[in-house]
Amino acid sequence: MGLDLIDQLGIDLIQTRVGCLTAWLLTELSAPRHTSGHLLARIYGPLSAADRGGTVAFNFYDASGAVISHDQIEQLAADRGIALRTGCFCNPGAGEVALGVSQNELTRCFRESMGRMEREDLMRCIDADSTGAVRVSLGWATNFADVYRFLDFANGLVS
Repeated sequence: MGLDLIDQLGIDLIQTRVGCLTAWLLTELSAPRHTSGHLLARIYGPLSAADRGGTVAFNFYDASGAVISHDQIEQLAADRGIALRTGCFCNPGAGEVALGVSQNELTRCFRESMGRMEREDLMRCIDADSTGAVRVSLGWATNFADVYRFLDFANGLVS
């Protein structure tokens, strides 16, 4: 049934729609700044929809430039009826590089955990707020109102 719907809509139309919504999301999410001058969000990956799919990974930052916990963002969004994916990256090492965790920090963490590190160990060892990101995934069912609602939520974090 789902494949029939994709057939009806056409993959090119779906790709165009998701690309347009993603481009808009990237443009609007990368612009807001706090009154302190710090950016609200840091987007990981290309800032052009031409070079990516419909999933955008990022973190929000407060007015002092400190990362806002992805767990806190997930809860705030859920309170507004917005579903987000948050947490660790699925590619070991990618999150640490994107979030600026140094090799020295990781080496110390591995030594402390005797080489058997799990997410909770990493969170105890480094800043727990810096162990993951927020992800928005746009698809064929996503519409303008969905993206607008998310951007309204994000802009509400500006101080």
